[in-house]
Amino acid sequence: MFKNYLLLILLLFLIAGCTTCKGVKTAPGGGGPPVILDSYGSESVRPGATWRVFLKAKDPDGDIQSIVAQLFQPGIGYYPVDFTYIKGADREGFAGYLILRTPIDYNLLQEYVEVKLTLIDCEGNKSEPVNLTLRFDNKSGYGPEEVPEKWQGAAKRKLGTIMVEIRSVIKDNEDGNGRKSRLP
Repeated sequence: MFKNYLLLILLLFLIAGCTTCKGVKTAPGGGGPPVILDSYGSESVRPGATWRVFLKAKDPDGDIQSIVAQLFQPGIGYYPVDFTYIKGADREGFAGYLILRTPIDYNLLQEYVEVKLTLIDCEGNKSEPVNLTLRFDNKSGYGPEEVPEKWQGAAKRKLGTIMVEIRSVIKDNEDGNGRKSRLP
């Protein structure tokens, strides 16, 4: 019995030592925060399309740990925070994109979500946030969105997926998950 507890404790220490920042050399005293140099996301997509959010970032001490995405939707509120972890040479800086898959739900028409993106480094320093707004419409196509010339290079580098399931306010209320249905 004691051996099992000892093995469990050793395993926990081993897991705790395997952080995403292990082996990253940072400046003495913590260094500066990462910086989002530029960002882009199309203003609207058709429900069911995949939205790409482009970022260009750098970190003076080369220890970007993650991209933090926080979505807010009027009538729904804040969605759970999503983390995309950064590895290897990308910790010094990158130009790439994240994707957000949207549901095929035409109740989303005339709705929008706001996305706040922040970079965090291994010392816990945060970049200034970038805010983008995504609206849903019937005019956009289902195929890949047209990428501006400025972002053609970044379009070849997928950084990750924002793992948030967007809901419609109307559908949420019909299903009994809306704020109005939760009131006594």
